[in-house]
Amino acid sequence: MDWIKLTSEDLEYALNKPQLETLKAESLRNLKRNISQDVLDSVVARIRAEIAASGLNALDADHSRIPYELRDCALRLAVEALHLRVPSIEMSAAQSKHADLARETLLRIAAGQLPVSRPALAVRTASAKRSVYSKSSPRKITRATTEGL
Repeated sequence: MDWIKLTSEDLEYALNKPQLETLKAESLRNLKRNISQDVLDSVVARIRAEIAASGLNALDADHSRIPYELRDCALRLAVEALHLRVPSIEMSAAQSKHADLARETLLRIAAGQLPVSRPALAVRTASAKRSVYSKSSPRKITRATTEGL
């Protein structure tokens, strides 16, 4: 599947009507900054960092794209981030639960337990995290055992 670029219109589908009205009112107050795009950019950066942390997934060359299957995750996290930026946008209990599930999904991706689709223009990430445990073998010949030889 192709990787996608999230837009403000995508975020509008994740919001309920009172939240959307509050966001539009806040956007009219701050004409210099697009709050919803700022939130989406930070969520996309976080998702790409989690994908890169796994070591087994590749990233798209375009830094504004994420896998299509993580679209809902991104929107759920964006609603939560929007609530933190604009406290008058209240989150429902269901939205809060969905944000928790999205964070759990990202943790599984970062741990390498959940692979994501490969982009058309892939960029390799760091190699998978591997830990090496080595222990030296016990010594059979010591100063005490060779004494008197």
